[in-house]
Amino acid sequence: MRKTLAALIALAAVVVTGCPAVFPELGTRLRVAPKDAILEPPPPENLVWLRFVSASVPEKTRDGRKWDQVLGSLPDPYARLMVNDAELFRTTVQSDTLSPTWPDAPRGNFEIPPGAKLRVELWDSSPINDAPIGIKELGRPTPDQVIDGLYRMELKGGGEVTMAFQPAHPMWGLGFWFELRNDAAFITRFVAGSPTERAGIQQGDQILVVNGKKVAGMSIDEVRSVLNSVPVGGLDMEVRRSDGTTVTLNIKEGPIYPTFQEFGQIE
Repeated sequence: MRKTLAALIALAAVVVTGCPAVFPELGTRLRVAPKDAILEPPPPENLVWLRFVSASVPEKTRDGRKWDQVLGSLPDPYARLMVNDAELFRTTVQSDTLSPTWPDAPRGNFEIPPGAKLRVELWDSSPINDAPIGIKELGRPTPDQVIDGLYRMELKGGGEVTMAFQPAHPMWGLGFWFELRNDAAFITRFVAGSPTERAGIQQGDQILVVNGKKVAGMSIDEVRSVLNSVPVGGLDMEVRRSDGTTVTLNIKEGPIYPTFQEFGQIE
């Protein structure tokens, strides 16, 4: 009995004190890059801004019948982009049309590795089995194939698809995320190639001082405010590395090219 009681007390202690605290991850401000901004560095070559703009579906199915003879209505098309045989993204389904435009389709910066094999697929959505409409195997389009940022392609099997295929679109800011742990702030991650990375900040760095103000003792709102109110001259940050050394760095806002997976939609 005593052993059972002791075990229960020990278990209760683990439940009460053994659970690690969960700290919310916060991000520094990202906004649309100013129109007159100098993009230094320029968009990386492996990132491309992509969006399915429109498509043209053949008036007849592959067996020569009109769509309404088969379905009782026009098709419900969607498109998807495959990279090295893995789906990168797809549009939503647009119902009862031969000319979809998918206004709410994904749009953003996507990574296309050098030499990647691309495949564009156009499908008709069905509650039972989706049916292929057309397909296009391609490599990365050349500058001569992209006109005004658009790449138009004819599909094997019928139909056409137009995609936006442009250099990565920039955002503007510092480009890092952080956690506030009691009276301390720690860098958790940052966008590759961002001003934060270029300034020499490392994942896990503890922010000690920002523009002469000690982080210890600041409220959450004060820390967020100072990190999101970046003067033209940048932020002077004193950070402590994992080995205990401290360094002072200056970080200025600049172009950032976050991927769709990191940031979502970018216009």
